[in-house]
Amino acid sequence: MKDEYLVFTGRPNSGKSSIIRAITGLDVASGKRPGTTRRISEYSLSRGLTLVDMPGYGRMTGASRSTEDRTKDEVLEFLESNAGRIALAVHVLDIFTFREVTRRLERKGLISVDVEMILFLGELLEEGPIVAANKVDKADQVEREEALAELKVLIGGESILFFNRIFPVSARTGEGLGELKSAIHGRLVEKGFRTPFKLWVGS
Repeated sequence: MKDEYLVFTGRPNSGKSSIIRAITGLDVASGKRPGTTRRISEYSLSRGLTLVDMPGYGRMTGASRSTEDRTKDEVLEFLESNAGRIALAVHVLDIFTFREVTRRLERKGLISVDVEMILFLGELLEEGPIVAANKVDKADQVEREEALAELKVLIGGESILFFNRIFPVSARTGEGLGELKSAIHGRLVEKGFRTPFKLWVGS
């Protein structure tokens, strides 16, 4: 039987790889340069469960438009082809810049990459993704609350797909990571993975 997947998505420089390292102990590459993760990487967690670190979905510093488009196509193709094997998806976004980027794009009649991916995962999977709203340490309390409220409206936070699935966190300070880890762990345990974050090497 093939492993099921715990999938992490996020735009470049959202802090996705740092969050994966913090909550799973996996030694995944991370860096300050947007687009550090440029290929689909798989890591064995517990028996029957593989973590998938998806490449940054969106603008990459130093990358051509064709590279960005090719990466986007690879991400979407992987998710669509393996939807039946995805036990849980986690989308990581930079809440500090989320409102600015979203409003700028809305003025052009466009949807932000983060909203696009969250809604796509919600339609693709039986349950919506968990959303890690990263970098809350960069915003004051008012900015944080306003950004989180706007995010909930944009992704339909009142619907059952996203109810109680948004977690404000900071990969840099560790704020909220315990709650995020517990939520991911709990969802996976419900699906039969007794020790989902116990790194396992098959024989």
